[in-house]
This record gives sequence, structure tokens and C-alpha cells, in this order.
Amino acid sequence: MIFSVVIMSLVGLAFQVARRSSRATDQALSMSVLLSKVDQASTVPFDSLGAIAGCDTTLSGPVKIQGCITVDSVTNVMRQVRVIVKTSVPGARPDTITFQRGRVRYPIPLK
Repeated sequence: MIFSVVIMSLVGLAFQVARRSSRATDQALSMSVLLSKVDQASTVPFDSLGAIAGCDTTLSGPVKIQGCITVDSVTNVMRQVRVIVKTSVPGARPDTITFQRGRVRYPIPLK
């Protein structure tokens, strides 16, 4: 009887640990998609930034993550890149990173 009471109290704890573990896994997947999009937008040549604009979807089991890149021209030599990642996990909010890219000025000093 005592053993069953102890085991039943641990079931609730195990359920909470499993739920938080799956939420952490979903957040890690979302962050990896976000970072890969930022890396892609920061390494592509300046003149090719418009080619990477758009959305794509990553599936991992029942979780769907949509990553979108938008490119806006600020000036002739400056562009603003916005990376937005949305997930299908209930209650999760989209993550956004905005940064500016500039055209490389030649000559590069100290090169």
C-alpha cells in the first residue's frame, strides 16, 4: 500500500518532467531553424540577398516550424533583413531577428 502511494505520487512528477522535456526539445528545434536562417542571410553575398527571401517549412514529428526571411532595401548600400520563425506548438510565439547588411567597401583596410 505504501509502495503504491509513493509510485502514484512520482507519476505526476514524471509527467511534468516529460512535458517540459518535450517543450525544451521543440524550443531547441525552433532556435536551430532561426540560427540557420540568420547564418544563411549573413553569409550570402550582398547582391544575392533578394534570392533567399521567402518561407520554408521544417517538420519534426508533429511539430511544424516555418522560417521566413524578408529583405528590405534601406539605401543603395544597406539592406534590412528580418528572420521570423513560427512554430505549430500551442502557446508558442514567433521569434524575430532583424539586422542590417551593408555592401562591402573596397579597399578593405588592414587586409
